[in-house]
Amino acid sequence: MASVRDVLLALETIAPKRYAFSYDRVGLQVGSPEQAVSKAVVSLDRSLGAVKFGIENGAELLVCHHPLIFNPMDTVDTRSHQGRTVVKLIQSGMSFIAAHTNWDSARGGINDTLAAMFGLKDVVPFGMAAEVRQFKLVVTCPESNVERLIDAASEAGAGVIGAYRRCAFVGQGFGTFIGEVSSNPTVGTSGLCEQVEESRIEMIVPEDRVNVVERAVRKAHSYEEPAYEFYPLRVKKEQPAGRLGTLPHPMMLSEFATLADQVLDVRSWTWGDPNRVIKKVGFTGGAADTEWMDAQRAGADLFMTGEIKQHIAVEATESGMTLVAAGHYQTEQPGTAELHNRMSAALPEIEWYLFTPPAGLHGRPF
Repeated sequence: MASVRDVLLALETIAPKRYAFSYDRVGLQVGSPEQAVSKAVVSLDRSLGAVKFGIENGAELLVCHHPLIFNPMDTVDTRSHQGRTVVKLIQSGMSFIAAHTNWDSARGGINDTLAAMFGLKDVVPFGMAAEVRQFKLVVTCPESNVERLIDAASEAGAGVIGAYRRCAFVGQGFGTFIGEVSSNPTVGTSGLCEQVEESRIEMIVPEDRVNVVERAVRKAHSYEEPAYEFYPLRVKKEQPAGRLGTLPHPMMLSEFATLADQVLDVRSWTWGDPNRVIKKVGFTGGAADTEWMDAQRAGADLFMTGEIKQHIAVEATESGMTLVAAGHYQTEQPGTAELHNRMSAALPEIEWYLFTPPAGLHGRPF
């Protein structure tokens, strides 16, 4: 039977923790990695309604977009909503996992889902992103070992550059060594100075995958004592959360507002000249109104998010930007449904449920 640990491993492929912003809290928040899971619920909010839904369906795990524990808890006091939720989870034997800004940012996540719903073309990331420390793996091996090593390192998480995987540079050279009497060299003879043709492989490795990649390289390498190194690189923003793309055809702002209401089943708020022609749109679901400046710099004619404060609306529109606020729930529930689909495909041995609250309850407006 699958376990909470298996779910965490699947999530690490779908929405790596390193994509989460530095202030965020993601991963296992209640329960044990060893807990068996046969049924699980995916929910946008960590509501008591979602917990009740999980209990009714016999779930051992609740996976939510919004974290339950964001700031350290001094007490688990059942007079607070957070305390009641923690206690209810423990009493029901249900673990809790959060996939928040890592799922916002991940390919196929909250904002890619929005872009797909509106039919955007030539979609690219923009805006806020977690700062990720990376290393460069450099390892030498015989030419006959190159493909196996690249495959092993790639499967362990090396060689990812943007939307490309298994990225590697291979160069040619010579290696020399003298093996001691007790050695058992793959090439050459112990005690002699050997010179062999070798290939040099270079691949990018995120900091959180260095140990895993190292083990994979050592296991896949044909040498008794492989030569390799991890060189630290400059910290970079790896995977921005926002998505920018081009509409299938230009439309006026008033037309886009009507489209947003139809696509998301919402009554949106719109700021800007109703007759302005919109070609490029930036999306960042949820509460991300400060991202309008990054969207504008990226070339967007319009920025859409879930919530927009009044002073942001004034600043943005007087700076030449058009805005649409389409609701926190409405901009993130579709991506939550996509997370349910991805988890179902990754771990089909678990029976997955999607919690969709009734209108007006458990965080869903009407």
